[in-house]
Amino acid sequence: MSSANFGTYTRAIVRQIPDSIRDHSECFEGRELDGLPLPDKIDLEKARREHELYTQTLRDLGLDVTVVPADESTPDCPFVEDTCVVVGNKALLTRPAGKARQNEIDAIGKVLEDLGLEVHRIRDKDATLEGGDVIFTGHEFFVGKSVCSNLEGHEILADTFPEYPVHSIPLRPPKFHLKGVICMAAPGVMAVGESKWGKRAWKMVQKKTKFTYEPLWLPDKVFEDHTCDVIHFNGNLIHCSVEKGAESVKRFADKFPDVNRVEVKIEELEKVDAGLTCCSVLF
Repeated sequence: MSSANFGTYTRAIVRQIPDSIRDHSECFEGRELDGLPLPDKIDLEKARREHELYTQTLRDLGLDVTVVPADESTPDCPFVEDTCVVVGNKALLTRPAGKARQNEIDAIGKVLEDLGLEVHRIRDKDATLEGGDVIFTGHEFFVGKSVCSNLEGHEILADTFPEYPVHSIPLRPPKFHLKGVICMAAPGVMAVGESKWGKRAWKMVQKKTKFTYEPLWLPDKVFEDHTCDVIHFNGNLIHCSVEKGAESVKRFADKFPDVNRVEVKIEELEKVDAGLTCCSVLF
C-alpha cells in the first residue's frame, strides 16, 4: 500500500452558515441529554467572517474551493466533513446519527458527482458514520466507535475502501468525534490531546496498527480546546491561533520548523463543538 499521495489535495468543499445553527445545532440537544453545560449562543456575523477567512485560507494555499449554500433546515450543515469520506477519486457518503444531519448528504453527494468522483452511499439504516470520526493516515483508517459512528458504519467504510485496514477506536462522551482527540498533523505524526480521552485513543492506535506513528502531545480540555484538530495538506499545517492555544502553537513551531504553518480562528463555531477539520472536505 502506498501513501505517496497522502495529504496532497487540489480541491475542497465548504458550506455556508445558516441562521438556524444559532438555536438549533444538535450540540444543544446532545449536551442536554448528557447533563453537560450548554454553550453560549453564536454571533452569526462574526461566525461568517471567520468562516470566510477560513475559506480564503484554503484558496490562498492553492485549493479550488467549492462553496455550497447554507440550508436553514439543516442547522449543522457547515460541518461538511461529517458528510463524506474521500480518498483519491472515491467518496463514501456517510450516514450521520442525527436525522436532521442525514438531510445534508444529498447536496454534498451532488457536488461530488458533479466533480467526477466515484460516489458510494450507505444504505443500511442501522449504520451510522460521520467523517469527524474518520482518520486516514495514508496507510489505514482509524474510526471512532462513538455516539456518532457505529460498527456497522465502520464495516461499510471497510467495504468501500478494501485496500486499507479499518480500525475501531472506542470514544465516549463528552468527546464525540475521534478527531477531537487525535488527528494527523503530518505524515507519520499524530496530534494527540493530553486528556484521558487522547491517551486512551493513542493507546488503541498503538495496539492496532502495524505502522509507526509519532505523537505530538497537545493541551486538551473538554470544551475549551480543539488544538489537536488540525488540517495537514500540501506541506501546510492549519492550526489554532496563539490566542486560542499559545502552548499548542509553540509545540507546532518546535515540531515543524520548516512547515508552512497558518493560524486560523473559528471561535464562534467552536461554541457548538466545531474543530478546524469540521468545516471542509479536502481531496
